Amino acid sequence: MQARRPRSPGGARGIRVRCAAAAAATLAVGVALQVPERTVLIDLLGSVLYVCLFAFLVRAVWPAMGAAASALSALVIACAVELLQLGDVPRRIVEAFPPARLLLGSAFDPVDLFGYAGGAMLAFTVQLALAGRPARPAPEPGSS
Repeated sequence: MQARRPRSPGGARGIRVRCAAAAAATLAVGVALQVPERTVLIDLLGSVLYVCLFAFLVRAVWPAMGAAASALSALVIACAVELLQLGDVPRRIVEAFPPARLLLGSAFDPVDLFGYAGGAMLAFTVQLALAGRPARPAPEPGSS
């Protein structure tokens, strides 16, 4: 009878669970941000969380995608949705189904694009931490 090897903290199942938990925490913070009065800072934080949520969900579904690819795909999705707001499709959808406003927004705001970039960087960094990758060992003294 062979002993089972313990799963590595960076394994597919592990990163799936950790990214799903990060997505749930991100969603909770995002919902909490709907309570205070809207300010530029609240809007910017919402944009950061929007991209983080997408990145964590993508990585939870496709753990092999990697931190950089999931963060970049979330950034592309968020920017595409923001650019759609230049037309009237999102407005029509929100008129028909008001909760869609949380996903599609209401009006184009170029400041959101900066929040999305920050969100992609944050999502990338958090995913690296969630993957549990050990830091590179320091080189041995005297070795080159």
